[in-house]
Amino acid sequence: MARLLILGILIVTFILLVRAIFPSASKKEAQADSTEMVKDPNCETYVPRADAVRRNIKGKDHYFCGEKCAEDFKKKA
Repeated sequence: MARLLILGILIVTFILLVRAIFPSASKKEAQADSTEMVKDPNCETYVPRADAVRRNIKGKDHYFCGEKCAEDFKKKA
């Protein structure tokens, strides 16, 4: 029983070590999204993607600086 417990601890430690050395692609994408700038199609200002209001209008994703611009754009579309 003690061998099984030690083996389990070693496996968990190995997995955590591998994750620390090789970060997942999703973390890299999240970091890229936070610094990527997107253009608001309504007022044409640029905002960080992480802070933008995202709306799917007519099957296409759009990013806005705020709710007001999103609503104005939706009315025009």
